[in-house]
Order: sequence, then structure tokens, then C-alpha cells
Amino acid sequence: MSRIPKLPGAKENRPGFSNITRRIGNGLSDFDKKALLMNHTKPSSTITSSTTVAAPRLKRAASANAVEPPSKAAKVERKPNVSARIPPYDYKARFNDLVEKHKVIKSELTTLNTKYIEVSDDYEKYKELSDNSLKENSLLKDKLQNCLTELRQITADHDSLKLDNEMLKRELDDLHNKTKILEDVTNSLKIKSMENDRLKLEIDDMSRRHKSLQEENEAIRVLNEHLKKVSAEHEILQEDHKCALELVKKNQTHRDALQNIVDSMYKDQRILRNTIQDLKGNIRVYCRVRPPLESETNKPLYNLHVVDACTIEIEKIELLNSARKGKSQHTFSFDGIFTPHSSQEDVFANVSSMVQSALDGYNVCIFAYGQTGSGKTYTMEGGNGVAEYGIIPRSINMIFECMAELKEMGWELSIKASFLEIYNEVIYDLLDSNKDQESHDIKMVNSKGSELYVSNLREEEVKSSHDFIRLLIFAQRNRQTAATLNNERSSRSHSVAQIKISAINEKRKEKFTSNLNLVDLAGSESGKTTQRMGETKHINRSLSELSKVILSLQTNQSHIPYRNSKLTHLLMPSLGGNSKTLMLVNINQFDDNFNETLNSLRFATNVNSCKTTKAKKNLTLFDGF
Repeated sequence: MSRIPKLPGAKENRPGFSNITRRIGNGLSDFDKKALLMNHTKPSSTITSSTTVAAPRLKRAASANAVEPPSKAAKVERKPNVSARIPPYDYKARFNDLVEKHKVIKSELTTLNTKYIEVSDDYEKYKELSDNSLKENSLLKDKLQNCLTELRQITADHDSLKLDNEMLKRELDDLHNKTKILEDVTNSLKIKSMENDRLKLEIDDMSRRHKSLQEENEAIRVLNEHLKKVSAEHEILQEDHKCALELVKKNQTHRDALQNIVDSMYKDQRILRNTIQDLKGNIRVYCRVRPPLESETNKPLYNLHVVDACTIEIEKIELLNSARKGKSQHTFSFDGIFTPHSSQEDVFANVSSMVQSALDGYNVCIFAYGQTGSGKTYTMEGGNGVAEYGIIPRSINMIFECMAELKEMGWELSIKASFLEIYNEVIYDLLDSNKDQESHDIKMVNSKGSELYVSNLREEEVKSSHDFIRLLIFAQRNRQTAATLNNERSSRSHSVAQIKISAINEKRKEKFTSNLNLVDLAGSESGKTTQRMGETKHINRSLSELSKVILSLQTNQSHIPYRNSKLTHLLMPSLGGNSKTLMLVNINQFDDNFNETLNSLRFATNVNSCKTTKAKKNLTLFDGF
């Protein structure tokens, strides 16, 4: 960017006439020069010339584009003042006057230089602003040109889309019109099709009538021919009918005799079956060993030896530096042992006789005992699939299978089911999903007997095993379960499935009501863990009270503490009353649980040694109406 050339600075020469005259000539106005030439003198030094006001410096505005122009410098006005003339010969006075004027001119030159520098700076600034504005203007022009091009393109596209839209609208209107026409045609075709179907039906009906009339005519002809034969044979049939009536009377007598024989055989079989059970004892105990799961194959196992079908030996061996440190061996005998290879069907084969006793009219209780994670719930309820059904679903299947046989012998059965749990010493109805339930208390049926019932407990009548399985699944969802150290899904409550069997035989005027209680006890667990400590205390306390009741029965004490817990109170008819009881003690083979296993087997031994009164059949006779 070029700069404005600066004025040459004034040089100070030695005072001489020629230099003085040149300076005076350069600094004076035309009027002064003319007066000086005419008078050979100069105006006096007292001539006052108005000093030039320096131009103020530019100040930038808020934006670069808005710059205030510098204020114009005040014009220098020189007015000649007429003063006394200096004589031509007075060179000194003339010299002094010229010196004074030189000073004034020099001062003006300095002021002009300053103004020149300021104007030059402002010029550079304005030129830079102008160049920037030109560049920005060029960019804006390019952008404007691009925007105009885009606008033209968008406008063209918009016009094209507008035309397309108009064409699509017209096509859509055409399609709507065609659709309406097709709908009208379709409706008319439907009406014609319905009329066609109706006509076909009428034709078929008329064809059938015609065919039937032909057949009737043919039948009438045949009947007329056959009527003659029938009339001839009618007399013979009357004589045969008389003979048949005599035979029916004889056959009815034989049929009643056969029915009495079958009933007598069933009665003898039932008496023999229950006599065998009485000889074995009203309280029977079986032991089942749970096999390790796939995720438990690396756990250490204690030694377990099945001596025979009723005896097992367990032995804990502690090893230290690969040498035997100590040995402890324990032997237990029960009514049966189910090894880890025993299936659900094998277990139920030994339990089914108790279910049959319930069908014979006896009260039966089957309960599973053992520490948490020993397989109690699997034994009682089972898993997925019919092959893995537990005792509860297999029992109901057996009951409905036997109902058909009993019905042929004149028995009519009705089945009712209820489900409850004892959680933290509070009874809950598992068929009631409401959180706020009515209070459930254990009460006596009558003051003379030992039968119990639970108040406000919901009972559902079941017509098939499918109905019962549906109720069982609903009860399982409402049961209290939680994860513990020994079991990922441990039952934290005592669960009881009650099956009430009511039977009546109108011919023999007999009826009975029996109860089948299937109990899945909560798992006993060591109190060392702090997880769910409150539940563990209630569970261990109820199981401890059950042990006290078994000990009291074993030692024939006069007072049996049934009412110390809800569990023992509910099991009172099964342990010491009119009931047949079967206990399944479940254990596992893990070395960490050896002490819990040992306690479970000792408790089962005490239960097996209990002697209870003989169970009585709940059979009564009634008079016909």
C-alpha cells in the first residue's frame, strides 16, 4: 500500500539576504508579496495570523465499518495588518522582522507535518478498511450469486414437484374412483354369490328330498313285503320274549352275586393292604440322597456306602498332608434308601401305597425333611416334564386314575385342594394372591376328636389332574423363596398341599372323608450366615420344636408340646393322631454339609423309632333318603 510522500523538511541556513528573501517569498501571501515589492518593506512582525488548529485524531466506532470521519481543520485566515513601515536602510529591524516571520512559518510547518502524519495514518486505515470492504463485498456477491443459483434451482425443483403433485393427485382421484367402482362390483358379486349359494342349497335340499322320497317309496315297498314276514314271526317272538324275561331274572341274580364278590374282594384287598402297612408302622421313614449337579462336580464328597436296601453308612475323613488324620463312621437304617441313581418314579413306587390308603379312607401325611439344597422341593413337586413329576403331581394323577375303577364299584368321589405356607410363624393362603389376607388359625373340628382345620382357607374343587396342576403352579408362584449360600432358590417357608377326598356309595350306604397332606418343609440352615437371619431363626426354631415333639413321642411323655409352633400344631394329627405318616429325609453328599447331614439322619432315626396309635378308617354308614 503506497504512502503519501512526505514534505521535505525545512533546512536552517545561515542568515543571508538571498535565503531570507526566498523564505520570506515562500511564506508570504500574494498581497504581502505585492506590498513588499512596492514599498521595499515587509509587514511588521506584529502581524497576527490565526494559528492553525491541529486536526483531532480519528476514533474507531463500535464496528469496523462505522468510522467517524475526522473533523476538518479550521481554515487559516490571514488578515494583513498595516503597521509602521521599516525604513529600507534599517537592515537590523528588517532582519529581526524576518526572523520572527521565519519562526511563525516554521511553527506552521511543524503543525502541517503533524497533520500530514495523522492524515497519512488515517489514509492507511481507511484504505485497509476499503480493501476489506471490497473483499467482503466480493465474497458477498459470490454468495449472493450462489444463493440466486440455488434459489433458481429450488424454484425449478419446486415447480417440478408441484407438477408431479398435481399429476399424483389426479392419479389418486382416478384410483379412488376405480376403487369405488370395484367395491360396487365386489358387493354386487357378493350378493350374486350369496344368491348362488342359496340356490345351490335349495337345489341340494330338493335333491335330497327327492332322493329320500325315492328311498321311502322303496322302503315302503320293502316294508310291505317284510310286514308279512314280521306278522308271521311276531307270534314266535312273543313266545321267545317270555323265555327271555325268565333268563334276565336269572342273569340279574348272578350279576348281583358277582358284584358282591368283587366288592368283597376289594374290601379284603384293602384290609390286607392296610394291615401290611400297620405291621410296618404308621410312621415310615425313607432316605433319599441327592446327586451332585453339573456345577457341583468339583465339590469334595464324604464317603457314603449303601449297605443294603434299608441301611447306609456315612464317613467323614479329614486329610492332612495326604495322610489320614481321623475317621468317623455312622450307620443308619430306615424303611428304604433311594440312591442318587433313583428316579422320581422309583420314589413314588414306594410312596403310592400311602396314597392308596387315602383312597381307602385313611388320613395320610407325607413330608420331606432336610437341610436347604438337599432336594426336598424337587422330591415333592418335581421339575419340568412328566418324567420329572414329584410326589404331589403323581399323587393326584393316581387319585384320578383310581376314581374310574371306584366308580364302577358304585363309589362317587369329589376332590378338593388347598395350599398354605407357614412363613415366620404366620399362616398364608397360597391360593390368595392378596398381600393383606385374613388371619388363618388352626382350630379343632370338634372337641372330642383330634382333627384340625385352618380357618379362612380357600378350597378349590378339582375335576381333573390338570386343574390341580394349575393350582399347584399358582401356589408355587406365591411361595416365599430366596437365594442362600447352599441353594440359589431356597424355600423359606413350610408348604402344605392338602387334598380332601370325599366318597359315597349309595348302594352300600357307605361314605368317608380322608385328608392327604403333602408337606415340603423349609430347609434347615446353619446360623453362621447373616443372609436373611430372621427367616433362618424362625425356620430353625420350628424344626427344633418338631424335634422336641418327636423326642416326647419317643419317650412316651404325658405332655407333647404340639402348640409351641404352628408347624407342630398343624402336624399334630399326623404325628400322634389318627393318620398314616411317611417322612422323606433328603441329604446331599458334600463334605461341607456333613454335620447338617448327620443331624438330619439322627432326627429321621428318632422319627422312625416313634410308636403311634393305629390309624382308623374314616368310614361311616348312612341311611337312604
